[in-house]
Amino acid sequence: MQAACRLNSRRPAQKAEARRQRLVFTHAAATEAATEGEDTVIEANGKMIVVESDGTIIIGGPEAVARASARSEALEAAPESAEVEYLTGRANAVQKHFPSSLGADDFMQRVEMALYAFGFTGDNSIAMVNLCRDEVTLTLKHRIEETFGSAFSTNGLGGVLTCGVTGMGAGFSHSPLCSSNKERYVFFSFPHISINASGEVGPMSRPGRPGQSCACGALIKATNEIKSEGLTCNCKIPGVHDALDPEMSILKQRIARRLRHEGNTDESVKNLSLVDITKVAERTISDDLEFLISKTVNTDKADYAVVTGVQIHNWANDFEDASPNMEFVAPTSAYVVVDGVKTHLDLTAMPPMTPRQMRLVAGPADVCNQGGQTMLREEEAPYAFDSKDARRSQKARLQRYLSLMKEEGLDGTGATSVPSWQSKIVKGTPERCATADNSTIIDSSFAENAELRKIWVQLEEKYKMPSN
Repeated sequence: MQAACRLNSRRPAQKAEARRQRLVFTHAAATEAATEGEDTVIEANGKMIVVESDGTIIIGGPEAVARASARSEALEAAPESAEVEYLTGRANAVQKHFPSSLGADDFMQRVEMALYAFGFTGDNSIAMVNLCRDEVTLTLKHRIEETFGSAFSTNGLGGVLTCGVTGMGAGFSHSPLCSSNKERYVFFSFPHISINASGEVGPMSRPGRPGQSCACGALIKATNEIKSEGLTCNCKIPGVHDALDPEMSILKQRIARRLRHEGNTDESVKNLSLVDITKVAERTISDDLEFLISKTVNTDKADYAVVTGVQIHNWANDFEDASPNMEFVAPTSAYVVVDGVKTHLDLTAMPPMTPRQMRLVAGPADVCNQGGQTMLREEEAPYAFDSKDARRSQKARLQRYLSLMKEEGLDGTGATSVPSWQSKIVKGTPERCATADNSTIIDSSFAENAELRKIWVQLEEKYKMPSN
């Protein structure tokens, strides 16, 4: 009896040792399989263990073998060129509308190299950045600031320049002084547009917002209104704007006057696409920038560079899907003025980054490869402000919490109460409260004065007459 007890007491130890030996064997086989780069199937403890060539281990029944086999066949069927072909296809969809388009990282690398040759660096220059107010334009501003440091913003709706000579001068006064006691300014100016993963112009997905948004909303609004209202009625007198909507009204009339200057009529504008209007906006804003530079920059005291074009968001059709969000820039003009001498630069003539440089720029990004003749990189936080992986993890976490509440009997027990600080909020009107009848914004007497109104209408009609 005692012998039987001793025998039984040894059996668990023997089983444990046998189990340990099998696990050691399994681990050794897995290591060998991963080293040799081959798929290996091992049977242990009644389970099928599949060790794939990339080191992935799948433990399960016979179905595990089938899954591993299907996965392996799919990987073998995908050639190494698939990524480049996909990215090139995405680039081609953008370059169909903007042939000079470059990946945003590639663009900034070329700008940095070109300007460095003429003495412009982040240590001795200030970037004067003019973009639309849209939050997604910060994808480009972040890149500019990574190269040239904190930038002075002259942003307006659609990229319209409303800062004037005072705003320009303010930015100049913040510029570093180089060894020759000169200031250096680098002007960037870009309206923007969305061309999504399917090549659709205008629609754009955004994190946390279901359905389709768009870019640029201000230019889309201006396009639709100019088409429906006509060109002539939108050619306002320079300097006149809607007090309740100043930037939008200035943007629309500036585009309208440019369209008329380029020979368009009330009828011809009806055939213009968003791509057409975006290009018109770029020409308009770039000319406005040139005019302000001519009025504010003293080339005896400063050197400067100008880089203009269109920012293009090539994002996924749905922000949550697997398609990468990518950014392009289509440069239209780039030049430097050093000691009063102007030199034009062709950014598209410069070579793209090497594979090693791409890896350095990309960091942890999943997508980084050549697409055509430009480098492309997937947008992730902080540029996209919301990582797809982070959002998926959050959803999985919330689902887990719901499951745990049911398992642990916490349903209905976690309702939050009103925080005590809310009871301390002062109700009523404070002693000093701004009012919405500020006469410095809207002079109601002007709208009611018939004589002044008549003069305004006469001036408008005179300005609308084509010059001989």
